[in-house]
Amino acid sequence: MSANLQERDTGTEAARALLDPASVAIIGASDKSRWSATAFENLTQGGFRGAVHLVNPRGAMAHGRSVARTCAELGDRVDLGLVMAPAAAVADAVADLAAAGARSAVVLSAGFSETGAAGDRLQQRLRDVASATGIRLLGPNCLGFINFSNRAYVWTTPVMAPSSNHGVAIVSQSGATAYFLSTLAYQQDVGLSHVVSTGNEADLDGACFVDYLIDDPNARAIAVFAETFRNPARFRRAAERALSMGKPLVVLKMGASEVTAKSAMAHTGALVGDDRVFDGICQQLGIIRVRSMEELLATADVVGRTGLLRPGGLCVVTNSGGVGEIAADTAQLRGLALPALSEATAAALRETIPDMAATHNPLDLTGAVTPEQCEGALRVLGGQADYAAILCPWYEIPTTPQQVNERLTQLHQHLTRGLAAAPVPGLLVSYTNTTVNAMAREIIAQTGANYLACGLDRAISGLASAFWWSQRQREHAGRQRAQAVARTLTPERPRSEREALDFLARQGVPVVPATLAADVDQAVRAARELGTAVVVKVASPDIAHKSDIGGVALNLRGDEAVRTAFNQVLAAARQHCPEARIEGALVAPMRARGVELFVGFSRDPQWGPILAVGLGGVWVEVLQDVALRPLPVDADEVQRMLAGLRGAKLLAGQRGIPAADLDAVAAAIAAIGEAILRLGPELEALDVNPLWVRGDQVEALDALFVWRAPETAATPT
Repeated sequence: MSANLQERDTGTEAARALLDPASVAIIGASDKSRWSATAFENLTQGGFRGAVHLVNPRGAMAHGRSVARTCAELGDRVDLGLVMAPAAAVADAVADLAAAGARSAVVLSAGFSETGAAGDRLQQRLRDVASATGIRLLGPNCLGFINFSNRAYVWTTPVMAPSSNHGVAIVSQSGATAYFLSTLAYQQDVGLSHVVSTGNEADLDGACFVDYLIDDPNARAIAVFAETFRNPARFRRAAERALSMGKPLVVLKMGASEVTAKSAMAHTGALVGDDRVFDGICQQLGIIRVRSMEELLATADVVGRTGLLRPGGLCVVTNSGGVGEIAADTAQLRGLALPALSEATAAALRETIPDMAATHNPLDLTGAVTPEQCEGALRVLGGQADYAAILCPWYEIPTTPQQVNERLTQLHQHLTRGLAAAPVPGLLVSYTNTTVNAMAREIIAQTGANYLACGLDRAISGLASAFWWSQRQREHAGRQRAQAVARTLTPERPRSEREALDFLARQGVPVVPATLAADVDQAVRAARELGTAVVVKVASPDIAHKSDIGGVALNLRGDEAVRTAFNQVLAAARQHCPEARIEGALVAPMRARGVELFVGFSRDPQWGPILAVGLGGVWVEVLQDVALRPLPVDADEVQRMLAGLRGAKLLAGQRGIPAADLDAVAAAIAAIGEAILRLGPELEALDVNPLWVRGDQVEALDALFVWRAPETAATPT
């Protein structure tokens, strides 16, 4: 069995079984516990089809039923236990569940690893007992789960069931956050398929549930709140599968930190922080990243409703010029295109919209528009080929009898018909964030409106994410994804700049031709053979940043200039680094002005080998304009990295510098990435700085490799 399949059998299949229990026992059931009372009510009043048992070592009665002292006393098989015993008693409760044939346990109890060393020991004992008995755990320190699809509400706070059990699936390490999100979903009538609170993740983590939900048709999009990823490799596999299966994955990740993933002694220094590494993973794997709970829910809802969008842009139709202007500005900030109306579309619109309405996108139908004209305009706009979605910011669906009037009702009806007739997704959104009550739900059900109550700003943000995600889906489908391949690790350990450049050249990376001169006469001969202006750099495996100590001389012409420079750079090295081994000097051609890029590598403690690409030279440390991706990467991914740089326009050409051949640049950087992987886990960091680019000329001009201890690493000066 492959490692991937085994992981799905042990983690994902366990998540599947846990979310679909045949029977549930509440361990620690008591009338004194609001958690117990709420869980009992959720299961018995929520439509759960299985048996609900009550267990407490003290026996007696709870919630109007008799309580067994142990699961064994029940005389019936227990499938899942909801454990709310004191932390010290949880492991024994899990052992009792196992004796009754249980497969899974949800542990509400707190007092484990979140409390410190003593809690760590309790959590380890719980993990050991569960492992020995075959029980799979959700938690501890969690609120449980809600499976709206099968009405298994194993949840310890009140459940507000949405009007639809298909839509967003919520997976959250924080139980409170899961509760807040599900409450907001109810308030805005967002369909939910599942809510899972994973807590301390002593066993099953969020990635197990994400991987399971990818295959659940009721989960149209998956919304994840994460403070950390306890098994990054498993999450990455799940995200890769979500991309392959076309399931939107939206993540709110906290804990932005610059502490981890540093490039040690290389130029990257403090460039690479954990948060930016995760940004790169999101870009590579098509994960939609958001920054707030409201955005998490709204974005997952929107992308779940639209699904894969065809190429094109957004059309906005409203009855307010001001709202249209806000929509246009917001779309531009989010990178969302609003294509102009075609002449044919504009001509057709003039036949149906008020005379005072201007024909452009956003389209302001004005307050004089009739309901029938709204529908007619939407039917016309749906026929324009470069519109991939239509958004109608309009009056909110009424929530009080005072808001209801015949014209508003007709407007919502005709808007809904016009949007439904379009061959692209059409959404009706309230101008501002609002709520949906029982009256509004009834109107939505009657009209069939595809209605968002999240407000214009979040709707456009969600649509921008839907367009980005759809583009990543097309890119993924349009090429064969690079598969992990068995690489033959090389025993080479390049240390000096010359060794580093020679190694890269053997791996297919274009490098500058350079000669190692052991004495001044060899340097002069090497310069003569090049026949152009040259660079002379001290050659030493112990000096990383040569220019900082005066170890580099530029733009040298003539024998005397080369002689002088050779002696000067060696003298500077001996003065500033008296213990350094000096091999001589490198003599290389002086390249014309071009764009200097930086290509770096570091090993993130969570995510593994990370490639960094940005502007090179001194700018890498000054601007910190860097794109990050986990290795391996192919040339297509490198192109996306380059396009995401703030300085990307420099590659399009500037005064005296021709536009870069991006295919050649991407191929060179991808080759550097492959070379890194061939060097194996001993490589700590790598800098290629600069990677010189001028038109179709691409060369690594300098390279630095840093090795893990006990290997001797170059020490920056």
